[in-house]
Amino acid sequence: MQEWARDRAAPLTELMASCFPGEDLSEDELVACCWDDPGVVFALDDESGVVAAVARGTTAYVKLLGVEPHVRRLGRGRELLAAAERWARDAGCTMVVPGPSAPFYLWPGVDVRWTPALSLFESAGYGAVGAELNLSCSTSHRADPPDGVVVERVIEDDDAAAVVAFCARAFPHWVPEVERGIEHAACLAARAASGDVIGFCCHSVNRAGWVGPMATDPTHQRGGVGTALLSAACRDLRAAGHADAEIAWVSTVAFYAKAAGASVSRVFRTFVKPLA
Repeated sequence: MQEWARDRAAPLTELMASCFPGEDLSEDELVACCWDDPGVVFALDDESGVVAAVARGTTAYVKLLGVEPHVRRLGRGRELLAAAERWARDAGCTMVVPGPSAPFYLWPGVDVRWTPALSLFESAGYGAVGAELNLSCSTSHRADPPDGVVVERVIEDDDAAAVVAFCARAFPHWVPEVERGIEHAACLAARAASGDVIGFCCHSVNRAGWVGPMATDPTHQRGGVGTALLSAACRDLRAAGHADAEIAWVSTVAFYAKAAGASVSRVFRTFVKPLA
């Protein structure tokens, strides 16, 4: 077992392309998740598999675990998972959760289509405790903001500070992701006629083409603000070549289904394992 530093980003990207065909994980996304958010990245000595983990308080999160297809079913995944668990114990963690390592994450859980991964975590003593959903909608979705509301990209420092302050008041757990969305010029904000921020929508923060986080002031919900914010994000993604927007880690299915005809595109199982 060897520990990989940031200079191994290119080999990691190549390995993930082999382990997760169709995910299209970029080097920038992997660097952000695995090294901009300090944790650990372990690779097998023959570089046929890798695991990345991070500690947040007493909970450790397995951010990714991949083994090349030609060497699966040989105990490689279990070996990597055990290394991550040992590291978590040494870091003082009492629980391990695969996936939802916000504010830096690649998936909000274990995709239910990944049978080998589901089998690995079950056999390693992880218990299923729930599920998370991604929805998808066409980036052709368009909706004008309601009267008196303006939706604009967050660029200027004063605007950025106002959006972050709004997020901190109403949705403090999303502040780090909103700040990154602003840095990437991928944060849209809604302002009322008074100039007050009443909502925001970010995209491509953790994954290119993924929408989120997104929120509207509760006092302005059900008035078209969220629909207009989603429209602005879809316009951005359409310009970037995305036919569909992947709406990540959804808690309000009905809103997206009604606003943009979104439907469930991916389901992720949530696993938890207490550490003895």
